Amino acid sequence: MGIRNRCRKFLLQCRYASMSNGRSLDENLSDLGLSDRFSPEHARWISELARLSCEHSGEIDEAISEVLENWRLDRLSMVTRLILEQSVAEAWFVGTPVPVVIDEAVELARDFDREDSEGFVNGVLDELLSSYKPPPSSGKRG
Repeated sequence: MGIRNRCRKFLLQCRYASMSNGRSLDENLSDLGLSDRFSPEHARWISELARLSCEHSGEIDEAISEVLENWRLDRLSMVTRLILEQSVAEAWFVGTPVPVVIDEAVELARDFDREDSEGFVNGVLDELLSSYKPPPSSGKRG
C-alpha cells in the first residue's frame, strides 16, 4: 500500500469519525494521530484535501446529485457519500488524475463500505469526472 493510499484511508476515517462523534475534522485529524503517523509533507497533503473537501462540499454534493440515477444523496450510506466527496475534491481541486482517483475510491469502497458499493462508486465517479469540471469560480488548486 502506497503512502497516498494510506493518506486517503486515514482522511476517510477521520471524516467518518467527525460525522459520527460531532467533533471537528481538525480535532479528529489530531486525535487520530495525523502528525504522529505521517511525515509533515503527507500531513499537509491530508490537511489540504480535508480542507478542500469541506470548503467545496456544497458544489461537490450538487454535482454528485446531478449524476445519481434513481438515488438521492441523502439515501447514500455515510461512507459512500464521504468517499465520493473526497474523491471529487481530489480530482477537481488537487488535480490528481481521474483514473487514479477512481481506482483509489473503489479501493476505499472495497475496504470500508458495503460489498456492492465498489461498482456504484466506480460508476458515479466515472460519470461525474468524465462529464463535469470544477465550477469556474473554484479553480483548481494544487
